[in-house]
Amino acid sequence: MKRAGYLAASAALLLLASPTFAAGTNAPPRAALPNAPVTWVEVKSEDLDTRGLLPVGKELLAEEGAKWRHAQTPHFAMHFAAAEGTNFAWKVAVQSEFFYRYISQELGGAQDRFPCRSHIFTFRNETRWKKFLKTQPDVDKWSYSFAQGLCMFLQQGKNAEQQSGVLAHEMTHLMVNHFIAGHPPLWLNEGVAEYYGEFGLSEFRGVKRHPGSVFKSGGLREPMTLERLFAIAKYPGDEKEVHKLYTTSKYFVGFLMVKKPREKFPGFLLDVAGGMPAVEALKKHYDFPDPATAQKEFARFYH
Repeated sequence: MKRAGYLAASAALLLLASPTFAAGTNAPPRAALPNAPVTWVEVKSEDLDTRGLLPVGKELLAEEGAKWRHAQTPHFAMHFAAAEGTNFAWKVAVQSEFFYRYISQELGGAQDRFPCRSHIFTFRNETRWKKFLKTQPDVDKWSYSFAQGLCMFLQQGKNAEQQSGVLAHEMTHLMVNHFIAGHPPLWLNEGVAEYYGEFGLSEFRGVKRHPGSVFKSGGLREPMTLERLFAIAKYPGDEKEVHKLYTTSKYFVGFLMVKKPREKFPGFLLDVAGGMPAVEALKKHYDFPDPATAQKEFARFYH
């Protein structure tokens, strides 16, 4: 539920398209999800909906007190430095409300499991962000932003492209927490965030993406085997291996969404998040008789 610094720094690459399409897809066209007006109401700290706050969020609010301003939208409580103004937090809130509706739609009309708002803390100042990270021993110091439970801690990107990509990725993590019971394994959690983060961001911008422009033939040059991917329980220490984890996960989720009936994916995600082994869930939802068959079909997808 966190994103490596090198991935955040290259988030703009998610927006690049290529005219080389992968061999046939069966993904049906999706109806565009229109943007909707977002209600933004600034509130005092004593009027906040604090039901979704984690202890770390409560500590942040308690330590800095009046340095924070707060606003609430239908599904989010925004926290931003009083000295930094509302502009960045407002943009984050608009994109976040869109992703709330988008992920719910993509997961077959999934209903929110929690009757409370998520909390988003924005950091426009890198010094403030690094100071905050020092108080989080369980979060890697290279983390650019991260989501935990119903809270997101978001550092402003160096440019609009980077910022939009990071927010889309982390917001997908947050929405999975809202809509999916259980805990997706690392590979599936990151693969879903990469896939929906990319396509959701394009839809937010009103740009329709053909899957072949993202999952190009030959685009996955150094994949992990599915056996290794499914066995990874924590982020590798080597940056190259982290890259393989993210890209292979994204391509495998893309494979299931593009080459298989996409309406099967929510059930697959629910089962694996609930503890079903990936191999068993692939057999149940996609009729793969064994891991070797899944590996063979997946290889044809990315070659």
